[in-house]
Amino acid sequence: ILNVEDLFQNVDYLWNGTAIFKDTAKGLQPVTDKVTTHTYEIMYGKFLLPYYQQNPTMKMLEIGLGCDMNYEPGASVALYRKLFPQAELWEAEYDAVCVEKHRHGELKGINLLVGDQGKAATLDDWIDKSGGNFDVVIDDGGHQNCQIWTSFQKLWPTVKEGGLYFIEDMQVAKSMHYRKANTETCDSNLLVPEMLKKYFDTLMYDTKRKNDIEFMFCQSEACVLGKKKGVSAV
Repeated sequence: ILNVEDLFQNVDYLWNGTAIFKDTAKGLQPVTDKVTTHTYEIMYGKFLLPYYQQNPTMKMLEIGLGCDMNYEPGASVALYRKLFPQAELWEAEYDAVCVEKHRHGELKGINLLVGDQGKAATLDDWIDKSGGNFDVVIDDGGHQNCQIWTSFQKLWPTVKEGGLYFIEDMQVAKSMHYRKANTETCDSNLLVPEMLKKYFDTLMYDTKRKNDIEFMFCQSEACVLGKKKGVSAV
């Protein structure tokens, strides 16, 4: 519940989020590729910043620290600290060595989880350790189709009503390199954009409002799904 004072903090997040996200990111070093290689300031500006303005103590999980980038990991973490100072931030990363190396540096004060997002047991462990019940999930992890889809199937139920689930970098979905991480329930034929198209069809023709997805917004390379209110997180 917001008090009157909170209502007037970061009010520009409601109408100028895209510019604020991009300008803030470009004012930091290193600059996250969310606003250089990609244009993710669009979806984050339209949805994440307004969400924070109304839910300043939001609980947010990002998958992927950027340990394999050509700059030090944690560029997005620095951005989130700047933009969302009251939020409860969680970061999940595959590279345990990288996490330990930076735990007391760039990642100090961040809640950390380690493991392969493509494994159901790992995701169950993350949910158990974090308590789930996320306001926001951002998948910027391994980008393998089966990793993304396994994560979504496990983590979407833990998102709070009215919460947001972002999936980045889907432009690589058809590349065979990103179709290698197969599981017993997901093979190389699964493409996340095609699965989301099915969700879109379900949403479009859901005249009885039974779907727990309230909306989908897609831009170049990425999408965000909003969870319907009145649906409790697992």
